[in-house]
Amino acid sequence: MLGGRTYIPLSRQKLGQHFLRSSPVLARIVAALQADDSDTILEIGPGQGALTQHLLEAGLRVEAVEVDPAMVARVEATWPPSDHALRVHCLDVLQADLTQWGPVLVVGNLPYYITSPILRKLFEMGHCLRRAVLLMQLEVAERLVAKPSTRDYGFLTVLTQMHAKPELLFRVPPGAFHIPPKVQSAVVRLTPCGVEGVGAPGEREAFVEFLGTCFARKRKTLRNNLRDRYPGRFLEGLPEANLRAEQLDLDALRSVYQKVNHNP
Repeated sequence: MLGGRTYIPLSRQKLGQHFLRSSPVLARIVAALQADDSDTILEIGPGQGALTQHLLEAGLRVEAVEVDPAMVARVEATWPPSDHALRVHCLDVLQADLTQWGPVLVVGNLPYYITSPILRKLFEMGHCLRRAVLLMQLEVAERLVAKPSTRDYGFLTVLTQMHAKPELLFRVPPGAFHIPPKVQSAVVRLTPCGVEGVGAPGEREAFVEFLGTCFARKRKTLRNNLRDRYPGRFLEGLPEANLRAEQLDLDALRSVYQKVNHNP
């Protein structure tokens, strides 16, 4: 399962190609990047090049990552490689080194069935991720900005808010796409906020694993989810042990992590 949905191989999903074609929406996405001509833009999945065109017309320099060779050929035929404002790389975004272009602004229409893995890939970029403006399924966008004790609040929420400030900017209807999706979409802006209170990179990875355990069984309390990893007696004395992870914000979860990992 990815993002609450069953993973379907690329050959059956046809690469999730729902191409955004609404010029007003494309223009709003470019504006939301808040970019200038000194920035490098990393575009995820240029597809037929509609967003690429708007980026280039805004005078921006674009590094585009596209997994479909046919789409790469189409974009390169429209903007030849001699145009130094655009370079297209035939790469799988989940396998590529996204830090190779240094600090970048990221933009893209994310394939809905791999949105969560792509987000995790972006968070791994560290200081090389300066800002991201992403088109995604509305259901996922609402998870990113959810508050504790709400239906949409979960692991993806706290993972995102651990790394960035998410803003749901606006909704995008199915009619804005060529091959309209069967779901509503939305544009989200992510502004990195830095990871505080969990120490070195290795400990950050441990904290993410801890969060995954806390939310492993969403309706269970922290005591039930954590007791296989931490001494039962200590959890009994932890005030938050009777709460569910979905009831705690990121700061509270970070506090629990510090308590259980610095238990004498």
